[in-house]
Amino acid sequence: MAGLAEGALAGAAVSKSSDGIIHVIKKLWQFRTKLNQTEETTKKIKPFFTEIEQQNEALNLRTEEREMYANQLKEAEDLVEKCKKIKWYSYKRYPYSLKLDDLDEKLTRFLRTYVPLQAVRNGNETLMIVRDLKKEKEIWRRSCSAGVPLLDGDVIGFDDRVRALKAMVLKDSKVDDCSVVVVSAAGGYGKTTLVTKLCHDPDIEGTNKVTTTHNDFVDDLEIHMDEEKFGRNIYFVTISETPKIKVVVQNLLQKNQGGQQPDFVSDEDATRQWGSFLRGNTSPLLLVLDDVWDANIVTKFKFKSKTYKILVTSRSTLKQFNTYKLKLLKDQNAMKLFRHSAFPGDGSIEGIDISDALVDEMVKHCKNHPLVLSVVGGLLKGKGVSSWDHMLKRLSEGTQSVLDLDKSIPLCLERSLDALENEPAIKQCYMDLGLFPEDQKIAATTLMDMWVHLYKHDDKGLETINQLTELSSKNLATQLQISEDESQPQIFGYGGRDHGGLMLFMGGWRLLKEGTWKPLPVIANYCEEEFVVQHDMMRRLAIKLSSKEPVERLIIEAAEQMPPQMPHTVNSRILSISTGMFASFPFSKDANSSERLKILIITNYGYYFSQLQNFPAPQYLSGLTRIRLEHVSISSISTSLLELANLQKLSLIMCKIGNSFNECSMANKFPSLLEIEMESCEDLVTFPAMFCNLPCLKSLVITNCLELSSLPNELGNLTNLEVLRLASCSKLTTLPESVIELQNLRIIDLNHCLQLAVLPAQIGELGRLQTILMIGCTGLNELPSSIKDPCSWKVVCDEEIFQKLWSHLQNVEVTLVEEDRFDTFMKIVAPRT
Repeated sequence: MAGLAEGALAGAAVSKSSDGIIHVIKKLWQFRTKLNQTEETTKKIKPFFTEIEQQNEALNLRTEEREMYANQLKEAEDLVEKCKKIKWYSYKRYPYSLKLDDLDEKLTRFLRTYVPLQAVRNGNETLMIVRDLKKEKEIWRRSCSAGVPLLDGDVIGFDDRVRALKAMVLKDSKVDDCSVVVVSAAGGYGKTTLVTKLCHDPDIEGTNKVTTTHNDFVDDLEIHMDEEKFGRNIYFVTISETPKIKVVVQNLLQKNQGGQQPDFVSDEDATRQWGSFLRGNTSPLLLVLDDVWDANIVTKFKFKSKTYKILVTSRSTLKQFNTYKLKLLKDQNAMKLFRHSAFPGDGSIEGIDISDALVDEMVKHCKNHPLVLSVVGGLLKGKGVSSWDHMLKRLSEGTQSVLDLDKSIPLCLERSLDALENEPAIKQCYMDLGLFPEDQKIAATTLMDMWVHLYKHDDKGLETINQLTELSSKNLATQLQISEDESQPQIFGYGGRDHGGLMLFMGGWRLLKEGTWKPLPVIANYCEEEFVVQHDMMRRLAIKLSSKEPVERLIIEAAEQMPPQMPHTVNSRILSISTGMFASFPFSKDANSSERLKILIITNYGYYFSQLQNFPAPQYLSGLTRIRLEHVSISSISTSLLELANLQKLSLIMCKIGNSFNECSMANKFPSLLEIEMESCEDLVTFPAMFCNLPCLKSLVITNCLELSSLPNELGNLTNLEVLRLASCSKLTTLPESVIELQNLRIIDLNHCLQLAVLPAQIGELGRLQTILMIGCTGLNELPSSIKDPCSWKVVCDEEIFQKLWSHLQNVEVTLVEEDRFDTFMKIVAPRT
């Protein structure tokens, strides 16, 4: 037995020894092949490693990370050089063969592990930068007015005009100076429409044709962009009859200063800074000055630069500049425009009991005037023959020649509005639009506030938006269009004819339990982020009609040299005061009681905050239920406001609040107040605690207040609060824990609260909460444990927030607002030219 065991051990030893000898021989035999493979690999990776090392150095990465690639490459090259010196018979072939194996394994591990990790890290860093840039861009975008008006539907009869005007605009200046082209015509001819269409022309706007190649890593992104003409350097501004130069330049320049408002000491200083901006801009730039009444305004914006062009619209012929005289529509285009306005679809009258002869006669009496054709056609849309005959009779009265158009067109428009006698609700709403300043867009929510009170509209805005749609359909106003193509170049601008805007709640997707997505429209309020504008001729007509009605509206506007003159007694239900020229509103010192007054609107569209002097004592305004103040300093009137016992809604838009309300006693103040709205109040750092004792308050809306960083703990005292909106308060970091006391709360809007880092711990115990909006809340990393599955809330968020916060809940209704991260990246990194 012992002999057998010894034999087995000896056999095993011999076998192991043989395996070792074979292994050594094999390594010696493969040495040269292995060496050649390693040398070839080293040569192939060297240019990549060298380039990566240079990029890491340029990115200022850590020393050890920058040297990581160089060390790997040097180690490989050193070993290859040593191995190349070894003779074929040398014993060193074996140990160095093992070293080659180790090097191969090390390189493989490095390329498979560390390089992908760095790529992922770099990709995440890039996405973090994109996210931060997106935040800054969002703040900037939401704090600035939007750009060139979008075209409202089809534009008829302007193609040839655009081509002719484009040739004039693109023509190089013969001297080292900017070129100026003026589009001149009377009101309603379509001057703004023409320059707007020109701005969207591919030869003017430029079209970004982007081709990309990318894989899983952002590092592999390549961007190729075609050259554009003006691209993002198109600035559109409405001047109007009483220009506010400092305001105009301020809104133009703040687009290039991250949304920060520049400050000027005078109009001359403002235009001087605009010139400084132009000198620092090397790309072609187009400035559109819409509705200019005085040639001196154009001169203020002129600076020597061959790449700088100014396009002007004016009712006057500014003879010192190159002028394009806009004429009335040709007969064929006039007929097309009228049919487009009067008949749905393709403008055909098939199946409608209106003869071609009657249509021809109506177009003839509209004198080929674009605005008249649109308004008259809109008023006759869907009407029978009797309405057409009545309209034709009214237009035929006192017919004047084309030479008297300046007088006849307003009269023609006024007579056409007789068609509204059978639609008194629409007529009243139309006249209400005249309460607002010329060339300023009107928020639908502001109109809803009025019309809920005056005409018993619903507080969801459905009736209001239907009336605005009807007014737009009749071409008595224009609903502003929201661009569906956000990839278009950003075009900056400022002015009342601005058709830009941001749709807060978009159509989204509902996540069903089975894991599929279903399209779903999201609507919190039908009037949210909706705006309308009126042509200035239609506004003046609305004011004229209002003056003929029983006293319902009193409209006071500051003249160019005179401050607004306030009457001793106001017998109207609505008082609208507006100015852009003066820093104060002097109310009458001996004002009488105005118990009939229900709505007060004060709009300052000038550069400085307005001070309200001699504001009437509360007993004279005892009937007020709504106050809307825009760009007003509150300090002078805060005490008076607090005494308004019947006030139901207080709206402060772009107002200077300061410590106005913190220094007042709140006992028995605002006993009837239901809603507070604060929008774009730049100095609002915290919500005044005194407002947290309002027994009836149901809605608190604080939006776009970029300095708001906290809410008082007393917020929990608002036990009847149903709606809390804090959208775009980008510095807000937390909500008070006392929010749990708001057991009647139905809606919380936290959209774009970028720095919000934590939600109240017990927020999940809000028993009546129905909806929470969290688009862009990128500072939140987790939900409080009080939010449990199943969750009965409706959640509106983007995909990033859904994946980070809500995806683990199986039973929650989510409306997903899609955000294409790659598309967002493209829009941010695309170079501005």
